[in-house]
Amino acid sequence: MQKRKDWSPKKRVTAITLRKEGYSYRAVAAKIGCGVMASAVRKLWKRYEETGSVETQAGRGRHKATTETTDRRIFRLSLNDRKLTAKKINAVLADVGVSVSDRTIRRRLVGARLRARIPRKKPFLSVSQRQKRLQWAKEHSSWTVDQWESRHLER
Repeated sequence: MQKRKDWSPKKRVTAITLRKEGYSYRAVAAKIGCGVMASAVRKLWKRYEETGSVETQAGRGRHKATTETTDRRIFRLSLNDRKLTAKKINAVLADVGVSVSDRTIRRRLVGARLRARIPRKKPFLSVSQRQKRLQWAKEHSSWTVDQWESRHLER
């Protein structure tokens, strides 16, 4: 069964047009097809009569638990210290008087493309290793593409 909000604008207009032509709700549902029920056509027709439009009304659904200001604060806290957990961010927000769940914090961070990462453990470079790398980079900084390709083929 297809929900009314999933209907294309063309299908909605078709339903209203058929209803205006005198078809019953059941007949309109049968003509549109795709598992559309007569009750859905009736609800669409009622909304059309009340508003004069077939578009879904704005402002429906659950409101977000956080404001844009709170969202920005969450992002900023996370960016300032990338090791902060959602629980710790929530504790900081609780101090300011914002009450949300840890799961909400994680959803906001994922929404901002700040996903959790596990830092890789690798040894730091010693001073001599850094000097050798810098020397190698300086020696090869003026190489042409052909020189790089020939070096690649030698391996």
